[in-house]
Amino acid sequence: MRKTYFLFAFFAIAATFLVRNNPFFWDTVQLASKHGHFFFDTHFSSLILPEEIDSGHIPTFGLYMALCWEIFGKTLAVSHFAMLPFLLSIGYFLLKIGSFLAGEKKAAWLLFICFADPVLMSQSLLVSPDVVLVCFLLMGLYAVWIKKTDGLLMLAVIGLGLTSMRGMMVAIGLFVFSFAAIPTNVKSNGAVQSISAGQVAVFFRKLIPFLPGGIMAACYLFYHWQQTGWIGHHAGSPWAPSFERVGFQGFIKNIAVFGWRMLDFGRVFTFLAALFFVKEIFRKGAFVKRPLLKELLLLVLIILVTTIPTQLMYSGLLAHRYFLPLFICLHLLLFFLLFESSKPLNFGLSSKWLAGLVIVGLFTGNLWVYPKKISQGWDSTMAHLPWYDLIGTAQQYLKGEEIPFEQVGTAFPNIGPREWYELDGRLEGFVEKDFKKDCFILYSNIMNDFSDEEIDELETNWQPVYHQERMGVCLIIYKNPEFKECGN
Repeated sequence: MRKTYFLFAFFAIAATFLVRNNPFFWDTVQLASKHGHFFFDTHFSSLILPEEIDSGHIPTFGLYMALCWEIFGKTLAVSHFAMLPFLLSIGYFLLKIGSFLAGEKKAAWLLFICFADPVLMSQSLLVSPDVVLVCFLLMGLYAVWIKKTDGLLMLAVIGLGLTSMRGMMVAIGLFVFSFAAIPTNVKSNGAVQSISAGQVAVFFRKLIPFLPGGIMAACYLFYHWQQTGWIGHHAGSPWAPSFERVGFQGFIKNIAVFGWRMLDFGRVFTFLAALFFVKEIFRKGAFVKRPLLKELLLLVLIILVTTIPTQLMYSGLLAHRYFLPLFICLHLLLFFLLFESSKPLNFGLSSKWLAGLVIVGLFTGNLWVYPKKISQGWDSTMAHLPWYDLIGTAQQYLKGEEIPFEQVGTAFPNIGPREWYELDGRLEGFVEKDFKKDCFILYSNIMNDFSDEEIDELETNWQPVYHQERMGVCLIIYKNPEFKECGN
């Protein structure tokens, strides 16, 4: 297993080196760059962010980014390499958990399956707090299942609470799992005994590792509420539309979108593989003979219940990365079903062959590019990688044509000073699109904020003056036909 880990570490370091100059992308612009800039520029003078960038989370990730900049310099390379400790930890915990579930010789397959998922693979190449969240989730599972140490579990819970609101929900799920999977009132022979004073004492002892993280999160949320008057979100925030409550029809639509997310980007292959095991899962006596199967199913159910329902009640909380904890737990379950038993599978394929097919299927998810009028989670697929070169050459074109960036309207994630994206000190930047005022519009299919009508308007009535496309990602600059004088 040591050789496997060192090989993983080599690839993680190499991949980080290759993307070291990639600008911040999508939500990392706010969660890493803007938050980091605030703490860096104000010399860590306040824990409360300005309202226009305050997401309601404990802004620990931005603090961490600013601290790295303070020590090593404010560069993109420093930002990317700051993620390596968490990436390397994810690899370590996956191998340990894989060894626990199916033996050391098969543990590497869990590493392959998890990192073949386009969401984790893509997030691993970004400066993303979701990588931190996955790290602490796996640390918590390792502490509960294998190490059984309160100190490590305490650290995991604190890390989850400091990462984000979703991290807090995952910590709650971990709390429930630690009791549901390993109840305190079960004898060694599996019989349930009545709860005594001693059992109550054990219950509170098991509660202790969760208290520091819970108290820390509660104290910050209370402090934030005192300072701002709100928790989580407020009506005037830029992302307030994402927190609009949906009615019954919207809830049903969100369930359908959630189902799509579960199958999207190649994960349909994991569910097809899991179908082979449905009969075995529900076979009489399966849970008694394989207690880990019960624990894994409980884990998936608990993470599902503690993290997903709240996201279904709002209009814009169904991004792929939000489901990473659930995806990871499902991969753990599939890995166990594939490799826990040494017996050959009854449908003629070996475990390794089926696992290989799942891995290839997941990897092909990076090639799934939808038509431009269908929104896509670009930060959750490697398909977004051509964007960095495209936006770089587009800027060179605008410079060559002497077109000021402020005359170019565009959409998320490309609005504002280039310093936020590239850490190069440039305060010039593109503005939010306004079809009636803008001389130029910069459009790309990685931008989900162009409506179908706006895309039709651009393609029908505006003049394309620059067009580049690479591996499914396009970038087009349109000129407003009503403006004769544009540029310098």
